[in-house]
Amino acid sequence: MSAPATATARWTPESASRGTVVVLGGRGEHPGLYARLGRRLAFDGWTVVAPENTGSTGSTGSTAGAVGAALDDATGARVLLGSDTGALRAWEIAGAVSPDALVLAGLPAAAPEGGPPLDRAGELDARTACPVHRGVLESDPAFRWGELGEPAAPVPSSALPEIPVLWLHGDADVVAPLAAVRTLVRPTDELAVVAHGVHDVLNDQFHRIVAARLVLFLEQVAKGARFLAPAAAQPVARTRRAAPLNVSARLDHALRALTELATAATDDDGTGTRTCEAISRSRGVPLNSLVNIMLALRRAGLVTSRRGCEGGYRLARPAGAITVADVVRATEGALATVRGDGPAAVLWADLERTVADFLTGHTLTELTPERSPR
Repeated sequence: MSAPATATARWTPESASRGTVVVLGGRGEHPGLYARLGRRLAFDGWTVVAPENTGSTGSTGSTAGAVGAALDDATGARVLLGSDTGALRAWEIAGAVSPDALVLAGLPAAAPEGGPPLDRAGELDARTACPVHRGVLESDPAFRWGELGEPAAPVPSSALPEIPVLWLHGDADVVAPLAAVRTLVRPTDELAVVAHGVHDVLNDQFHRIVAARLVLFLEQVAKGARFLAPAAAQPVARTRRAAPLNVSARLDHALRALTELATAATDDDGTGTRTCEAISRSRGVPLNSLVNIMLALRRAGLVTSRRGCEGGYRLARPAGAITVADVVRATEGALATVRGDGPAAVLWADLERTVADFLTGHTLTELTPERSPR
């Protein structure tokens, strides 16, 4: 159940926060209507903030200011979530507030099928099939009936930023037809369509699976956690075990990206900044992997991000002050993992120290364009 308060709402986890999700509601809504979602995400360790008058009311500037303030104070991953016209507003201001990821729920990309709902019963049916949320709306004096019939703003002309984007939509949404949304989803985005879901997908009858899908996306953004695709059946054969020393694709991609930023720091323009798309194109790193790697490097203090349309990433300190060991710790968590017991324990401990000394003795300045793998 949600409180009828219209002021800024905040839900915080009991333990350390994994990141902050800023929620922009849509037509007729106020922050209190997202209490159920806020409590659910807070239970999973996320701080949730729903600013006052930012989704369908208030100026773009005031919305960007409120969202920017919430994200600037955040620790961990910073995610902007919008529903209905709040999704349009989230898209519109994303370039200015520079979130780490974007969630667009029920984005109205086309006019309603058969026209907008004309009465309360029609609006209620178009919004949600959840009996609890229907009761909330019917008894809430702060809910603004009739706004769903007002035309939504057009889809922003600006391109979506190069960050992870999750689209949430109901396949039975008559307010925002799914077909129009499918044309906007990029190959690198994630689209989650709820069978029999209607417009208020975050507060619809299947809100539990939608929240679970959202939490999975947030974990991907915060920690790069993903499920592996099922492997195709292979004939049984004897294979060699992995070598004791293995350089992961994630570490290789991180070094490629940092080498590109080190090269950018010496360019004539002096900005030292590159977008994820430019790094991906120059260094042959898959864009989907790169966006999560850059978040890990930013959290480790190796790179900084620059906001705005001309934004991107740059080194946080000179290339000569960033060691390969720093990069390994940022992407892998540890320089080496060895067993601490057994007859060879001393040998393995010496190996770990040797690896640490070796990696600490090499910096990004040695990874020149000529020596870096392309």
